Amino acid sequence: MKSVDLNSNWSVAVGEEITSCDLPYDVTAGAARDYACAFGALNGYIPSAQAVFTRALPQVKNGNGLVDIKITGVCGYGEVFINDQSVGHLNYGYAPHLFTVDLSGARNTIKIVLFTSPEMSDKYLGLGIAGGVELVSLENSAAYGIDYPFVKTATVGDRVYADTEVTVFNDTDKPQKFVLDCTVLNARGKRAGKKQRKIFLRAKQNKTLDVRVRITGAYEWSPSDPYMYSMVAKLVPVTDEGAEACSVTTRFGIVSRMLSATRGLYINNRKTLLMGAYLSHADVALGAVSLYCNERRKLEALKAIGYNAVHFVGCPTAATLDACDDVGMFAFVDLFPHLGQAKSPLGGIFTDRRYYSVFLKIAELRNHPSVTVYGVADDVAECYNRYDGHELIKAISDRIKEIDNTRPVTVSTREQVPFASELEKAGCRKTVFDNAAAAINAGREKNLFEDLTEGAFAAVDVCGFNYLHSLYETELKKRNRLILGSRTDSTHAFDSLDATEKNDRVIGDFNDCGMDYPGGGKLNENNTTHGDLDAIGCEKPQSVYKRVLLGERGIAYIVVRDPDTDEPVHMWNWPRYLGQKVSVDVYTSGDVVALYLDGRIVGRRLAGKVNKHIASFSVDYYPGTLEAVAYFKGTECARSTLKSAGSPKTLKLTAYAKNLSVARKDVGFVYIDVCDRDGELVPYAMRELNVTVTGGELIAFVNADPMLRKNSFDSCPAYEGKALAVIRPDPAETKAVVKVTGDGLLAARVSFKIKN
Repeated sequence: MKSVDLNSNWSVAVGEEITSCDLPYDVTAGAARDYACAFGALNGYIPSAQAVFTRALPQVKNGNGLVDIKITGVCGYGEVFINDQSVGHLNYGYAPHLFTVDLSGARNTIKIVLFTSPEMSDKYLGLGIAGGVELVSLENSAAYGIDYPFVKTATVGDRVYADTEVTVFNDTDKPQKFVLDCTVLNARGKRAGKKQRKIFLRAKQNKTLDVRVRITGAYEWSPSDPYMYSMVAKLVPVTDEGAEACSVTTRFGIVSRMLSATRGLYINNRKTLLMGAYLSHADVALGAVSLYCNERRKLEALKAIGYNAVHFVGCPTAATLDACDDVGMFAFVDLFPHLGQAKSPLGGIFTDRRYYSVFLKIAELRNHPSVTVYGVADDVAECYNRYDGHELIKAISDRIKEIDNTRPVTVSTREQVPFASELEKAGCRKTVFDNAAAAINAGREKNLFEDLTEGAFAAVDVCGFNYLHSLYETELKKRNRLILGSRTDSTHAFDSLDATEKNDRVIGDFNDCGMDYPGGGKLNENNTTHGDLDAIGCEKPQSVYKRVLLGERGIAYIVVRDPDTDEPVHMWNWPRYLGQKVSVDVYTSGDVVALYLDGRIVGRRLAGKVNKHIASFSVDYYPGTLEAVAYFKGTECARSTLKSAGSPKTLKLTAYAKNLSVARKDVGFVYIDVCDRDGELVPYAMRELNVTVTGGELIAFVNADPMLRKNSFDSCPAYEGKALAVIRPDPAETKAVVKVTGDGLLAARVSFKIKN
């Protein structure tokens, strides 16, 4: 098969404005919110918007001119037109949409009409194509080729095999003889195994074949060593001498997965707990656009916390999956954000094409070694058998296992507010309650959660519990089932992780927000605020606390409870409260903490597991230096300081990945810190900053403020002393320089190398 990139030279029309762009592209990234619109108070989205993407297509002379158009990363809902004729609908989702089209004409065009509306979701959807568009055609006019390769690995004794499942087809009018050549290449591109098989295909016939290739010098894929291989499957014609062969290349990793009914999840024959967080497809800097460099940046920041896994709702783009493979992060992927009761203008997502939709998603996911758990859908009421949900969940689960039986399948829900009919059927005399909590408590007395979800959880391998860590112990005693903490709350991080580690049948814990994402915030907020990382990817106090809970040693991190909001803040600048008591917490892996202010001891407090690894103090605020010394069994194990910052004087720039590849569509990220004369971050700084770029262009300049309102594209205020600038390199240059200035601040520069 031959894939032609169609990501350049698009024209996009929004209203009367027409611009040129390359994909991926999000029309609404960085656009102003309208909080006065319908649903604006809930999520602050742009009101209903429409974008029309158009592009010329090449003529296809091979065979009958039929080819596949593959669209990934659809943001919004809409329709695809080829030469002004509709070829199908688009539902929001990053998974591939595939359309077979006729491009035998001399002049061809594609038009993608997309629209979005704020009532569709409580998260930012974007509007555009976050992945890309490809034309998939045959490499030859003989009309034969290879489809949908799937590489599974198996270990037999001391030998490792790549079991390759491929579909080969012959669309010609005569029978053909072929040689199917499957070659494994290691990470350096050297051959690590090869197998050939002679096959015969009748006219208009296709076959699904299995080829076993032994891998020499095999290395397992793991989070600590994410080693990747490539499988090159080539179909070589024998009947027509000199005819061109066709091939397809697929990356894969050597990994085994197994569920034990009593011990949980085993990966590569080692018991593994999945510890991770939900990660949105969109972020504040680039909107819904998915680039490999940005996906890797976010995953590496989450891995630095101590996480080994990430949770996606909806099939991610190829760039995201490749980043998971290369960084070494297990992925738990819910195939759908909702089931039949979707807030979609096109109706529920499950139509006559639902099984084909599942196939396309699994075909995109199954060759990635990082993908560890399939989810039917995220947090769905159908688990209570509403809207015939049990039957639907079982049908999707069976279809997933039919396509790929190498991963466990789950479906997740929380405790739903029971319907009056559900309470009545369970024998509850009172069916009308003053509030939702009272109705849920009444349902608990009648075991509604266990009884109503029985059919849904019987259809899958693992039960997905959302915000229900308190039920782990009782559930295990009642049902003895495997459980996944598919969503947990950071405010109960210690309790949920403790419950997970105590129960062998709980295979993982996923925080409900790994990084703040656009949309979904409180009134008039641009983004959420409860993530482990802030909106620009910087560490928050809660992420340091997670590092302690996940086992990192040598930590004694000082935070102050904001006297106004009680939020933990890494700052010792509180002039309004001079001489007054403020609360200070120390997150530590030690069991005792001594706290000093300017060398004078404030006190000693117990930490350790008994106090959830937090030592709490009440301190009279005076400017100076706090110092925390942590001890473990009487020996010092960590020491840290928190100083009162001076006035903002300088700028500190830190570049993520200074070498930018134009071919890979890399962009440059510049983290900006406002510092005092001693180089210490000034966490209260809100100076207006300006950016100029040579050798590239500025494409985003943001901070983590959920209430951010900008007046200029190339200027942005600091928030908590920080900001983030994103640049796109100029392919004609070899170097890009970013200069940042601010009122009363010394200017700073950072440079990137550009590689073509």
